[in-house]
Amino acid sequence: MDFRLLGPVRLQVRGQNVAIGEPRRQAVLAVLLLEAGRTVGVDLLIDRVWGESPPGQVRRSLQAHITRIRRALEQADPGGARVARDPGGYRLVARPEQVDVFRFRRLLREHPTDVSRLSAALELWEGEPLAGLRGDWAERTRRTLRQEYTAAIVAWADAKIRDGDAAATLTRLTELTDENPLQEPAAAALMRALYAVGRGADALTHYERILRALREELGADPGPELAAVHEAVLRHDLPTASAAPAPVPAQLPADVASFTGRADVLAELDRFLADGTGEEPVLVCLTGTAGAGKTATAVHWGHRVRDRFPDGQLYLDLCGYAPGEPMPSSDALAALLSALLPEGTRMPPGQAERAARFRTEVASRRMLVLLDNAATLEQIRPLLPGTHTCAVVVTSRDSLAGLVALHGAHRVDVDRLSEADAADLLRRLIGTRVDTEPEATAELAERCVRLPLTLRLAAELAVSRPATPLSRLVGELRAAQQTLKLLSSGGDQRAAVRAVFSWSLRQLSEDTIRAFALLGRHPAPVFDSYALAALTGHSFDEARAVLDALVRAHLVHPTGDDRYGMHDLLKAYAAEIESDEPAALDRVYGYYLATIAAAMDRLYPAEANRRPSVASPECAMPALDDADSARDWLDAELPTVQALATAGRPEHAVTLSALLFRYLDGHHETAALAVHGHAIKAARAIGDRAAEADALVAAGGLHMQAGRAVSAAADMWAAYALFGEAGNPLGQARALGNVGMIEESAGYYRQAADYYTRALALFHRLGDLTGQAHQLTRLGTVEARIDRREEGYEHLRQAMALHQEAGHRFGEAWVKIGLGELAANEGGLADSCRLHAEAAALFGRLGHRGSEAWAIDGLGRAEALDGRPVDAAAHHRQALDLFRRHGGRDGESWALNGLGEACLACGYPDTAGANHAEALDVATRYGCHEQVARAHRGLARVASDPETVRDHYERAIARYAELGLPAAECTRTELAELSLSC
Repeated sequence: MDFRLLGPVRLQVRGQNVAIGEPRRQAVLAVLLLEAGRTVGVDLLIDRVWGESPPGQVRRSLQAHITRIRRALEQADPGGARVARDPGGYRLVARPEQVDVFRFRRLLREHPTDVSRLSAALELWEGEPLAGLRGDWAERTRRTLRQEYTAAIVAWADAKIRDGDAAATLTRLTELTDENPLQEPAAAALMRALYAVGRGADALTHYERILRALREELGADPGPELAAVHEAVLRHDLPTASAAPAPVPAQLPADVASFTGRADVLAELDRFLADGTGEEPVLVCLTGTAGAGKTATAVHWGHRVRDRFPDGQLYLDLCGYAPGEPMPSSDALAALLSALLPEGTRMPPGQAERAARFRTEVASRRMLVLLDNAATLEQIRPLLPGTHTCAVVVTSRDSLAGLVALHGAHRVDVDRLSEADAADLLRRLIGTRVDTEPEATAELAERCVRLPLTLRLAAELAVSRPATPLSRLVGELRAAQQTLKLLSSGGDQRAAVRAVFSWSLRQLSEDTIRAFALLGRHPAPVFDSYALAALTGHSFDEARAVLDALVRAHLVHPTGDDRYGMHDLLKAYAAEIESDEPAALDRVYGYYLATIAAAMDRLYPAEANRRPSVASPECAMPALDDADSARDWLDAELPTVQALATAGRPEHAVTLSALLFRYLDGHHETAALAVHGHAIKAARAIGDRAAEADALVAAGGLHMQAGRAVSAAADMWAAYALFGEAGNPLGQARALGNVGMIEESAGYYRQAADYYTRALALFHRLGDLTGQAHQLTRLGTVEARIDRREEGYEHLRQAMALHQEAGHRFGEAWVKIGLGELAANEGGLADSCRLHAEAAALFGRLGHRGSEAWAIDGLGRAEALDGRPVDAAAHHRQALDLFRRHGGRDGESWALNGLGEACLACGYPDTAGANHAEALDVATRYGCHEQVARAHRGLARVASDPETVRDHYERAIARYAELGLPAAECTRTELAELSLSC
């Protein structure tokens, strides 16, 4: 039996919660638990639970609560903890280790420097201690426990810093100092952590911030500890020897085994780096023919000088010469930023914004950026840093004259290897046979055009046939090249290279050659064993064996755990091999579609009937046993999915978009735009109106999340019309519901309710329970905002029943938000807090951070109404961070206004005004009209000039009245009362 106080008051038996009852009974139990083993007098119990004005029959109520607590304890664990009656009071008989507060305190007391024990202590916390309990005693106890929690985080952070893992403390310390801006020990710990990871300037900035706060709020200067840390940062006198460096990208591929030659190229690269002026980035372009080893040279040099770039090394294959399209600059920037931005940070939407953010992120960082296989100057121009601290190496088959002329790049030609270097490479790969047959070695090198790629293939063949003289192997190659020369009527270098490829395949079995040829037709640049099994029709184990053979022959190369790629020359050659297997691509697309469908069923089972049905493949599929493994697989295969959307038949692009809609909703904006955009074009190409409309709905949802309301509405209405032409009323219902969401986002709740009602009627007529549940959820929520309380409760009750019947946890969480708003409107603030907290926790488990932000913001509003502005400010700030990271421009304005209101209630009018001003800007820019009014109302409350006050109030009243919201009358009353007081 365990008792939990570091969160909602709970009793747990074998991991299962046992109901305690109403908050007053929870408070009685909490008092007894915190005094476990000691007698608590009846008067003291009454004072702590009921406060200074208890009801007349309070002793009878206390006795009733004690009786029910005893019964709950006895039923949960007979012979376990119990409540004893002592003279003058009650005593809880329980072991200290059964109460989380005592376990927490013991871990801190006995292990004040042990990271693992301190981490275990912090893991005992489940949110706000004594959550839901009200009264002076509960608040005092909470305050004490929060102080202990702060001390625990500081102790844990100090231990992590000492152990060299300062970077792991930054998030938690930043959150703590944001929530407690005047906590000097936390501020000092954050400064130590920032300094330890090389961010001394940020540490000084944080000191200035807390210095201002202390002087403005308390009229005091920092205490000795914080002042000492500040001085130590200024003197560079904090210990950093054991501190781990800040996490940095280290994306260089593995260095090439037996790298040979290129001493002249490496020397030039070294010289360019040493001669850097310090005013602009070092920019070098390695150009040369395919297979000359440009990438290998750049990667090898990168490993040699990586210590010169302690802030990271970025690598990106721009696919400039792959069989498909080169990587767009916007996608390239997204890939680079993904390695630089903190996890969960919202990706800037457009190419210009991404380029600006990339330049900002690498400013002042000493980084190496390797851009491989660039096609054109236009492709790489947005990827160039603007800081002299970076070195950029570009590889390309093109001369990229514009990069030299316009950007001052140094061009270095990577030609064929010299005769000596070619022979040396063969010696390293083959061994002493090279020295015994020097003439055959020299001819072999020439037959391979002295290109590293072909030399390695030839060497692998020689190693696989150790008893065959090199001269005989050269004769075979000579014959193969003569045949190809006759067939191609040419003797150019490309023909010679193709001959080496053809010759190297002879050592392989027919089955392996067939697999190689099929991989040339695989639409994605990277593949795994399952994909090859689908292409070939083999079992998984057979596919693994074939891949092992191809890797040994250097025809494919590993890129990660069961991930493989092919040199673009080899891929192009493989695609040339005749293969009369048109079903191979059908099999591989069938595999991907089926596995995506299975992953989506794991993640969103309640919406399975809304996704297209997909046939089960005959090939092996990865085991996706739970939601986590399903999401991991989708995340890993997302680049492949994008390639599949562009390279397959139009119906494949359409199906991919429909399957992935919910997964991409609110996530992976770049991929979502690509997948849905290709689906729109594909559906138009095949004249599938309903499929085009589905893709338009998905694209419109992306526009809506990004605050592009006009584009979103245009897509939804276009989809509505197409669904009508296709005779698809279910699609029309979806489009109408989404138009309602656009109106809701703008604050036009009555119009939104009308659209939701129309959509609901369509879903009801069609018997679509999932659609009905969604519309009832949104309808009930907007009704809560226009004071239609009875209708709102009824619609949300119906929605909850439908969601629960379908097992749709995502929908259940949204219903809780609506019910939480209704509860807050009626004064049920404890219920409102509970509902919003439950919704936030559920969204968090589902991985929907944007939706989680709405729940947390609602929790902040309820806490503010409940007289807890500090807690409200913390949750509004948390919601704001989530909105900014995961989209939801309208949500930003909600959170900023909530933060402004909480700051004013805490006594910080200037900060409140700044938040409302920012909310006004965001809400105006994205058309969130209710939040425009709310911002004006907030600005009126903090303004000092009477004319400014009146102007903001009148603007708020006018906007609320335009929207038909009850807040208009409340705001008029505020203005009238203010006028009377003046």
